[in-house]
Amino acid sequence: MTLPAAAELESRATVLLAAWRVLDTAVKVVWNERLTTTAGRAFLRNGRVELNPTLLARAPDQVEMVLVHEVAHIAAFRLFGANIPAHGRHWRSLMRLAGQPPEVTHKIPVHGLGTTRTRRARRRYVYLRICEQCGDRQLLAAVRYGRCSGCSARDSFLVMKAPAGPAGEAALQRLSLGDVRAAFE
Repeated sequence: MTLPAAAELESRATVLLAAWRVLDTAVKVVWNERLTTTAGRAFLRNGRVELNPTLLARAPDQVEMVLVHEVAHIAAFRLFGANIPAHGRHWRSLMRLAGQPPEVTHKIPVHGLGTTRTRRARRRYVYLRICEQCGDRQLLAAVRYGRCSGCSARDSFLVMKAPAGPAGEAALQRLSLGDVRAAFE
């Protein structure tokens, strides 16, 4: 069985978005051969879905489920905004409305797909987390989300990273809230 054309998948995505009563039904679906173990991914802000042709060629019956999964992320973002959990109740409800189980991961075998890369030394980073609401700053070895210790705002952080070490930490310390906001525009 051959995989469906991207235009056919875009058409199906538009039908799904309309069924979920999403006003903006524009979505771009592409096949991305660089994906290795991920069956698909969604880019919420620009309405783009990428699917893994190598993996889905092994299980063509899973194309519909993966497409619905990724389009449900876009629909949840467009209907409920950015501050909802990725696989939370909004997303799960959309999956059920489309007749699909709200499963977070696929069960397609990935062995033999060239995923066994030689291990390189893990590069360590240091992160600057700044609250957009109050400007509270923290240098961290790992990114932590949740409530701000300064103003209790939830998940309103901008995060920048630099290679771990004195130079990276100094570079992050010099950044102002305005510098970080400009990097995200």
